[in-house]
Amino acid sequence: MTGHEDLDSLWRKARPDDLASLRRLDAALVRSGYQVRGRTVREWIAASAQDRIRWFDGREASDRILEAGLAAVPALVEALARADAESSWQASLNLRGQCVAALGTIEPLPTCAIPALLDVLHQPVARVRRMALAVLARMRPRASPLALRALLPCVQEQGDPQTRMLATQVLAALQAPLPEEVRAAGLSRLADAHPAVRRAGLQVLARFGQDEATLTAMEEHAVVDDENRLEALRMLSSLAPSRGIPRLLKLASNARARKQVGATPQAWRGPLGETRRSEDGKKALLFIGRLGARGAQALASLDALRAVEVLAPYADAVIDDITRAVLRQQAPPLRTERLQEPLRAALLMDIAWPTERTVEPFEALRPWLASLAPSGAETKVRVALAATRRVLGLWETQHPNNDGPRRAVMAMDHWFVEPTEANAAQVAELGNLTPSQFCAPDAFSAAWAVTYASRCLARTSTDEDALSACVQAACRALSRQSVITFALGTSQEPSEPLGPLEAARQVHRAILDEVLPWACGAWDPVRDTPRLRATLRADGWRVPGQAG
Repeated sequence: MTGHEDLDSLWRKARPDDLASLRRLDAALVRSGYQVRGRTVREWIAASAQDRIRWFDGREASDRILEAGLAAVPALVEALARADAESSWQASLNLRGQCVAALGTIEPLPTCAIPALLDVLHQPVARVRRMALAVLARMRPRASPLALRALLPCVQEQGDPQTRMLATQVLAALQAPLPEEVRAAGLSRLADAHPAVRRAGLQVLARFGQDEATLTAMEEHAVVDDENRLEALRMLSSLAPSRGIPRLLKLASNARARKQVGATPQAWRGPLGETRRSEDGKKALLFIGRLGARGAQALASLDALRAVEVLAPYADAVIDDITRAVLRQQAPPLRTERLQEPLRAALLMDIAWPTERTVEPFEALRPWLASLAPSGAETKVRVALAATRRVLGLWETQHPNNDGPRRAVMAMDHWFVEPTEANAAQVAELGNLTPSQFCAPDAFSAAWAVTYASRCLARTSTDEDALSACVQAACRALSRQSVITFALGTSQEPSEPLGPLEAARQVHRAILDEVLPWACGAWDPVRDTPRLRATLRADGWRVPGQAG
């Protein structure tokens, strides 16, 4: 039998990127008779072959494998290698699918299993290959000859656009440096018949940075691809703001133009053309806002677009986002010793993040949020506003023609400048939002975060827990989960949702980033933003230290 001290040492040395360390742990656990709920890991894996191929859905065998965590990785890799030896084709298929699903669900991700997953790409069953590709995109393999030999045939898979899309997304996620054949594969996907595959091709090109050929390809693609015009311009503006921002502004200005069949993209013609043009214009503005201080060159044009009624809330919002980013860029380093002791202790309190999968990570934030309550109502509202601001874009990107949540957040900002009863009533009115259950889960939860944030201004006892509800909704939004009830829509966000723990960490970080500067007396992300905005406007929108 292996001693407890030896096992503890092997557990500590187990690394998700080192299969040898996991095999040493596995061997020791086998010798010690290690079991999970009465069975060994290999017995649970064998039992999972009886379940139909699917992502993990809470069945006992899959739950027990996940409970073993990294210790199950060697057995999963072995099971993948011997899947063909199963008694039936269906059992082989089920086993392979369950192993791939497990390797993509164990945390931290066992990147040492990448070679085994690449080998799955040579299997004939498309569904299993797609599952493996989805996991590989999260694991980010090196651009090795082994990886390219497995991926490039999938990129060219005839008759299976989903496989082509997923394989191209893996190419876009490969670790640098990327060889030229990856760029060539990305360029070839720009001519694909399916928009999602073309979008993935753009993601590959974005990995090559400010290379002139890459930027030119994006500019040209924005002209010819109606479905991916916005995505091409978003990437172009991120890589080269001076080349992308003018095109985004032109797209936004088209929202007020009359429909001209001979001069507008195909997607803007027909009975829904006006709505599509409005949506594209608002999304173009939101993309400029995501550039932060790098979008400062657009301030004067954004100010002019405030005169366009359908664009006014988003033009205002983007000006504020850019101005706030300029403030953050110019601010001196924080000196937390200037905090008042109770607020310092509360804000900088260590968070006891859970280690068990059964505990929702947000629950670790409840004691922290409760510790902020004695600091006063203003702190409470600032925390809610910061959490909401972090996720508001999830709503706006998918529902740009519904600016209710944005107007509610802007009303909260205005309340800070003028904390009158009338402005508080305006926040309550605009924040009384009830999103449809047919929204995607991330947009649904983001809208509820705004609703709960607005209730933090209320003085009634029924709203005492509004802050916790707001922060929980924000955490759920980032991990693409619905809050309160089920949301039945599908997310349009191309990015991978965050895991619940990472989502909670990011919301916590967003709150600190906005509340700490005010608490330290360094600068105020809420009240200083309109002040700087007025100064910049009076100075012709010239930002000190910004080119152009």
